[in-house]
Amino acid sequence: MTLHSSFRKTVGMSLIEISVALALIGVFGLAVYSLLNIGMILGAKNTAVNSAHQQARTAMLQMVQDLHSAISLPSLTDENAVPLVNPAPNTKAAGISFQLWSAGPYKIAPPPSLKFPAGSSTVDILIPSGKKVPVVPVVIVGAPTPTPAPPRLIIASHQIEEDITAVTNLGSGAYRITLAHPLRVDIENTGSPNFYNIPCFIADSCSYTVKNGGLHWNGPTTKKAFDLLGSDVISPTPFTTPGTPAGALYYRFVAAIDLSTSDSHYSKRGFKSANILLNGQVPMRARLTTYQ
Repeated sequence: MTLHSSFRKTVGMSLIEISVALALIGVFGLAVYSLLNIGMILGAKNTAVNSAHQQARTAMLQMVQDLHSAISLPSLTDENAVPLVNPAPNTKAAGISFQLWSAGPYKIAPPPSLKFPAGSSTVDILIPSGKKVPVVPVVIVGAPTPTPAPPRLIIASHQIEEDITAVTNLGSGAYRITLAHPLRVDIENTGSPNFYNIPCFIADSCSYTVKNGGLHWNGPTTKKAFDLLGSDVISPTPFTTPGTPAGALYYRFVAAIDLSTSDSHYSKRGFKSANILLNGQVPMRARLTTYQ
């Protein structure tokens, strides 16, 4: 008997073949990673752009609405909401201030002498139960400027427009209003002692300013002294009061806004997260105050 032994030949891969296979796998993986990375960068950029643009548009709409609702002519200010001295029409400024209706109309309370004399710094008004009572903000020493502006008492019939520094409850719906400056004229009734009907109302001083690349709001609804509405503002002086070629205020518009935002930081691939230009003009409407 003849015995035959069989064996199986084992076939393997050479080092060159393994190297080529690993290189192909590496190239394919790198391509997939690059596509995913570019997609993530573009997605993040698109999200940042949409968020920044939405923030800028919302701030723009709010500014136009507030300025159109103002009961005073807007006044240009610096970045700290300090009014500019006699700015010429079309002057560009970092801020703009104005007044918004707060409460009223209320009645002047009849004084015992039927007159609040010129030189007095207090006026009594009647505020019905449940109606808004003016609140004087507390100014904190060392707080960042601008500090919250106080409310204003407006007595249109006597051209009295003064900041309110204190409010005292006298009871029976009467409140004593302390003014920042003495009265320039007497407030007295021209009718019978039982008919004292001089109206007044309360206004809030507000402002928008651009400082250090941020758009800030300072007004009655703020929770801070200087709320931030938008960031990455690259137009440091976006506010103007439109004027005619002769240098007078334009009768159709009381304010113009030219707001530009752009992120100063670039990604590694050179993308910017925000770049938008917004502009608008605020039309004229009836005013209830003489001074700003």
